[in-house]
Amino acid sequence: MTAERAKPVASTRPIAKRMEEMVADHGLNALSIARETWDELRGTDRHLKTKALIVGAWVALSVTSLVVACPGSIQKGNTLGAELVIASVADHPVYMVKNDGRQPWKDVIVVVNGQFRAAIATVQPGNNITFGPKQLLGDNGQLAPEDLQISELELRTSEGRTTLMASGVPQ
Repeated sequence: MTAERAKPVASTRPIAKRMEEMVADHGLNALSIARETWDELRGTDRHLKTKALIVGAWVALSVTSLVVACPGSIQKGNTLGAELVIASVADHPVYMVKNDGRQPWKDVIVVVNGQFRAAIATVQPGNNITFGPKQLLGDNGQLAPEDLQISELELRTSEGRTTLMASGVPQ
């Protein structure tokens, strides 16, 4: 025989209060089961306790190893899969924005310091855009100065946008 009702009784209490009570009930039930299991284990022989300790230690070490070895579950990077690489060739800075994503970028515009731009139609996954100050154009087609210090760099595509450098710090 079950203690459940055929139809649930309509409650006038707020849903937040009902959820809080339900979570408390389930938490107390889990705690009760854990205590009963612990009491049963305390009443067993030493051999079973040793086995339980070995299995528990193995589970703890396995979970710890997986957490340490697979930190990739933490979301890093940006939604476009863009990576900024900064290099220097003959004492001139060279910037590369690599498409590490799975989708091609279309209508790509790189905006530097809010006023200079470089554009390309598409960038396939695994390919990149490489540019220096000489390839950047400003308003009315003016070239960027050769000694331009890039402090802000934003990538804009038809799929979205992301900031790759802010206040001179790569993101």
